[in-house]
Amino acid sequence: MDILTYLKENITTKTTLCEILDTFCKMCEIDLGDSELLFETGVFSFTCDELYYFSLVRQYEAEGEGYNQIHVDVIYPPSSKISEFSRADWAENVDEFKQKVLSSEEYSILKDEPIYKLDIYDDNTE
Repeated sequence: MDILTYLKENITTKTTLCEILDTFCKMCEIDLGDSELLFETGVFSFTCDELYYFSLVRQYEAEGEGYNQIHVDVIYPPSSKISEFSRADWAENVDEFKQKVLSSEEYSILKDEPIYKLDIYDDNTE
């Protein structure tokens, strides 16, 4: 089973944020060579509407040039209690990454909130 299929089969809008993080971290056990992990949050308007993104990203070297990134974007409507929070924190190992996410104010605020939308995809950063 490929990584995206694994993530899409195990993560839905009904999955808790804790379970999403656990599934993402389990995916990180699959060997893809040197990887870095990004925890990114903030209000973005990628689709013309401003939405709050709670993003888990795994980046690894592509076979050609650049990097591949596997994204799990957990999306919420922006609100006054979360919109001010924004970060882009990199980690090199899963335990450090998970601890950064779990100890973040964003996680504390969103862990019990209903998920508006999910976007699970990969891209290349040539």
